[in-house]
Amino acid sequence: MKSSLKNQKLFILFLWLCCHLPLLSAAQQKNPDHNISISAVNEPISLVLDKLSRITGITFSYNPDHIEASKPISLNMKDKTLAEALNVILPPDNFGFRFSGKQVVIFRKSIPSTLPLPQSAQKETSGSEDAGQPAPDTVFITKTSIRHDTIALRDTITKFDTVYMMRTILRDNPITGKDIFSNQTNLSKEQTKTLKFEPGFSLSWLMVDPIYDGPEKYQQKLEKYRNSNSGSQISGSIGVDLKLHYARFSLGTGLTFTAFKGKFDYSYETSTGGFFRKDTLDAYYTLIEADTAWYYVIDSSYIPEDIQANRYKTSVKHRFFEIPVYLQYSHPAGRSLVYVKAGIIAGFHAGSEGLMILPEGDGVTEMSEVNFRPVVFSYLFGAGILVPVNGRLTFDAGLTYRQHFSSVLSDFPVDVRNRSFGIRAGLVYKF
Repeated sequence: MKSSLKNQKLFILFLWLCCHLPLLSAAQQKNPDHNISISAVNEPISLVLDKLSRITGITFSYNPDHIEASKPISLNMKDKTLAEALNVILPPDNFGFRFSGKQVVIFRKSIPSTLPLPQSAQKETSGSEDAGQPAPDTVFITKTSIRHDTIALRDTITKFDTVYMMRTILRDNPITGKDIFSNQTNLSKEQTKTLKFEPGFSLSWLMVDPIYDGPEKYQQKLEKYRNSNSGSQISGSIGVDLKLHYARFSLGTGLTFTAFKGKFDYSYETSTGGFFRKDTLDAYYTLIEADTAWYYVIDSSYIPEDIQANRYKTSVKHRFFEIPVYLQYSHPAGRSLVYVKAGIIAGFHAGSEGLMILPEGDGVTEMSEVNFRPVVFSYLFGAGILVPVNGRLTFDAGLTYRQHFSSVLSDFPVDVRNRSFGIRAGLVYKF
C-alpha cells in the first residue's frame, strides 16, 4: 500500500514537470523587445554588435566596409530598447535597419566615395549619373567570422659552434705583431659617457727618503738624524684597485699594504777620566821662635781618559694599511691611454721596528718606546699609460710620488715624515 502511494506521488510530480517545462524554457528565451543595458570603452563597432547579439539573441547582417567595423566607439546605456541602442552605435542619418524575425539587416543610406564598391554594383551603375552610388534598397550581406582567441607560438633555438681557422705559416706569410695582438681593443672607444666599474691589482717599488725637521735648538741633533738614517731600495706596496670610469675621468680607490724600509747607522763616543785627583796625605809644622809654621805635603794623581765608542747599525721598518682616493684623467694615444692622477692617501699604522736617536743627550731608543700616530695622511701624484692586453685585461704602468702631510710620530720634538718616488705596474679587469 505504501509502495503504491509513493508511485502515485512520483507520477504526479512527473506530470507537473511536463506541464511547466515549456513555460520555463520560454522564460529563459531572450526577448528582443525588452530593455537592454550595454557598455563599451574604445571597442570596435563589430565587437559591440557582437556583444549586442549575445544579449538579445539577434543576428546582425552588414557590410564591414560600409559601417567601418573597426572604428572604436564608447557608450554606456541602461534600460534602452534595441532600436535606441542601434541608433547610438550607428547614427540613423547614415544607416538604416530592417528587422526580420531574429535578424537585423544594417545598410548604409549613402556610401562615401572612399569606400570601395563590389564589382557587381560598379557594372550596374557604370555610365549613369549616379555612378558609384548603389540603389537605396541594395543590401550587401557579408558573413563575418570574428575570432577572439589568438595563440602565438614562439620558439628560439640558439646554436653555438666553434670554428678554428688554421693557417699555414710560410716564409712569405710569417706571424707578425698584428697576429699576436689581433684581439686587442681600442681603449679610446670605450671612453663613453656611461658609468663603468673596473677592479684590478698593482705592485709598486718605492725609493724612500725620510725627512727630519724640528725647532731651532735641535738643529745639530737633526744633522745626526739625517746622517744616520737612509732609505732602503726594497720598500714597496701591494694592493687591489677599484675604479669608476665616466668618459675620460676616473675615480679610484682600493686597499694597499705599504712597507717603508730604511737603514739606521749611528755612532757616538763617551769618555771618562783625563783629570788630576788631589789628596792631602799628611801635615807637618815647624817651630820658629814664637810662631809655628805649618807645611802641608800634597800628593796629586792623574786619572787617564777612557774613551768608549758606541755604534748601532740596524734596519728600520714602518708598515701601513692604506686607502687611497684619487681622480684620474686619461687621454687617447692610439689604442692605449695616457693618464695623470692626483689624490690623498689615508695610512693606518700597523707597526714599526728599529732604533731611533734620543732627542736629548746621546743614545738610542727602541721604536716600540715611541708613540706613533694611528692615522697619517699623504698626498699623491702620478702619471702612466694603459695598454690593452685583450678584450678583458689592461696593463697599467706608471710613476708615482707621495709624501706625508705631517709627522708619523706623536709627542716627539723631532718631526719624521716619509716621501717616496716609485714605479707602479698592475692589471685592470674589464667586465
